[in-house]
Amino acid sequence: MRRNLVLPILLLCIFSLSVNAQNDSIVISGIVSDFEGNPADSAFVELKGKNFGRESKYETHTDNNGRYSLRVKKGRYLALASMKMCEYPKSNTQLAPEDQRLEFWAWNVIADVDQEINIHYHRLEVYGLNVFRIEGATPGYTIYCRPMSLSKYYANPDKPVSETDICTDPDQLKVEVEINGVPTKVNMKQKVKEYVSSGNCNGYLLHVNLPKNKSSKPYDIFRVVMTDLENGDKGEAMYYLEKKQYE
Repeated sequence: MRRNLVLPILLLCIFSLSVNAQNDSIVISGIVSDFEGNPADSAFVELKGKNFGRESKYETHTDNNGRYSLRVKKGRYLALASMKMCEYPKSNTQLAPEDQRLEFWAWNVIADVDQEINIHYHRLEVYGLNVFRIEGATPGYTIYCRPMSLSKYYANPDKPVSETDICTDPDQLKVEVEINGVPTKVNMKQKVKEYVSSGNCNGYLLHVNLPKNKSSKPYDIFRVVMTDLENGDKGEAMYYLEKKQYE
């Protein structure tokens, strides 16, 4: 009699563990492509934890149609990054400079529900994206990022990258910002010098309007697309901004 009960109990335990695992995780999925919609097959997609320079918490590659899927534990992650590594300048690529690319980034990723993140990347990396609101100032959000142009880097091949300004100039930088998928007005863009221990580094401060439609989620998702009008380099990044709840 006891033997007859062992198998059903074991199956019930396995089922319960499976359900708990499903409830404790979500799926991040989407398509990796260029800005013309051409899918990137075999693109690397990684989700980073608190140790930025170490191995990925989760990683995968896209299929022939540019699709990817990651099942991850619920929580907050430092960043999600993606590109085809064979196109990356620092990967000892054999591609010509004009065929090389820079990666996509999404920062402060909040993995609370299944979500779709469609990724685009080209030759401009929108690095270090951060969003915050200055209370008591003109209503809106301040955005900081460091746009880095691959064409500007290769324009000075004999100059060390630490001494090269690869940040696009203001009059040549087109900026588009969406909050929760809805375009918002960019009120200001200001090129600023970023402190580094050695060398030359510049970034941008942007000011954008508050979102037109309030999201029911406890966070807003920002997507910033930048284009260097001088050379056509383009890139995008995302940021998850958790809403503050004051008394």
